[in-house]
Amino acid sequence: MADKLSAKGYRVKSKRAQSFSLIVGLLLLCIPVFAHHGGSEYDQEHPMTLKGTVKEFNWVNPHCQIFVDVKDANGKVVNWAIETLAPAVLKRAGWSRETLHAGDEVTITFAPSKRGTPVGIVRKIVLPDGKELMGGTLGEQPQQ
Repeated sequence: MADKLSAKGYRVKSKRAQSFSLIVGLLLLCIPVFAHHGGSEYDQEHPMTLKGTVKEFNWVNPHCQIFVDVKDANGKVVNWAIETLAPAVLKRAGWSRETLHAGDEVTITFAPSKRGTPVGIVRKIVLPDGKELMGGTLGEQPQQ
């Protein structure tokens, strides 16, 4: 009888250990999601401003994307991928899905990637007609 109790006790402990391991594993998988939304991959202290040609503008959730071709100091074209906040946030800041088109010449100010890759998050853009749009802020309220 002692063997049966210990066997049952072992199974219960094993199931508890499995459940605990599963929960810990799921929590570890969530860490990159929290890190992504922290904005820690961008150098907010050293914004960059570049002039270039819009290659593509994707108005999609959870973040819009602006792809801009920029000539570097040697004349080589570098394709920058600039992330934005969500379309709803951009809309409140005056943007629409028709704001940018392939071929538009723009000046864009953004926080660059800390890794030195041609990636950033938008702060401001100057459109071909000279209109300036900010990148929006989280928690921004609609105009009354």
